[in-house]
Amino acid sequence: MNKLDRYLTTLFLSRWASTTLAMLALLSVVDSIGNADVLPDGAGLAGTLKYAWLRLPAQFDRIFMFALFISMLLTFLSLIRRQELVSFGAAGVSPLRQIRALAPCVLLITFLSAYATDLALPPSARAIDNWLGGRALTDNEFNQNIGLWIAEETAFVEIGKVRGNELFDLKLYERAADTTIQSITNAKSAYYNGNTWILNSVSGQSLSDENPRLLSEWKTTQTPNTLQKLSTSPRFLSIWDQYELSWLLKSGTRPASAYIVWSLNRLTMPLVALGFLIIATTIMQAHGRRQTGDMRLIYGLGIGFGFFIIDGVLKTLAEGGGVSVAMAIGFPLFILFGLGVYLLLEAEQA
Repeated sequence: MNKLDRYLTTLFLSRWASTTLAMLALLSVVDSIGNADVLPDGAGLAGTLKYAWLRLPAQFDRIFMFALFISMLLTFLSLIRRQELVSFGAAGVSPLRQIRALAPCVLLITFLSAYATDLALPPSARAIDNWLGGRALTDNEFNQNIGLWIAEETAFVEIGKVRGNELFDLKLYERAADTTIQSITNAKSAYYNGNTWILNSVSGQSLSDENPRLLSEWKTTQTPNTLQKLSTSPRFLSIWDQYELSWLLKSGTRPASAYIVWSLNRLTMPLVALGFLIIATTIMQAHGRRQTGDMRLIYGLGIGFGFFIIDGVLKTLAEGGGVSVAMAIGFPLFILFGLGVYLLLEAEQA
């Protein structure tokens, strides 16, 4: 690594660390205030701090890519204001050379961040769910009221809530060979004894002429671990769990595309980071001595916001099966790299 690479890398790392910490602190405060009603009575400062700590991996996952892009823009903004880009141009340091200088650091940070998120996010989400319930993990009121559906060979099972080794508000719809529902068993709760689920406070009704057959247990291959994963938002799972659940086409409240799109979202983070690096480097090439870079920073932020809006909408649609996974993942990347290559060619010819 030569002096230019070291200098740009050091400059970028300092901007990235300060930007990420500032955004994490701000988002954690806003999130804690906005979700204060989900904390138990008497939680106090200790409960608020515990909640903020457990939510930290999710907040980092949410702001990482935007903080990375802002850090790139701020790195080149400081070069513009110090008149250093003028020196780069005089020395023949092209935009492509600047991209090559920063690319290893940007890609390394992205790989490490994606790996750390993949390790930390599932246990933190599980801890919050066991402590406060799924309401603390989502801002969507509609999703908070959706139960979990499991398809078995002889029954459909509706689960109101999963909490550790306990289930609440169960309904087991027994079906015949012709798939018609024969009887319904209601249970207020169930607990896992290591092999099967024992039902409590059972009642039921028959949809045939026979008396209802009340079940005392639910025999299934589903364990507390698998049910916890199925009831968790795909974004809060590891890549391996997302891949595994994408094959469980008959279980859960979400289609397989919901798990595939979020696993590919995490796997393509380095590509998005590289695309942002190309755009940030080329759009911030201001060599005039009176240039401040402020308008270029605004243009860059506008491009970033536009990308995240398009990307978020497409991923939300793909999660529900509204558009294909290839469209949700590929189209934003196509726009990002298409614009980046165009700006790079313009900057190289200038």
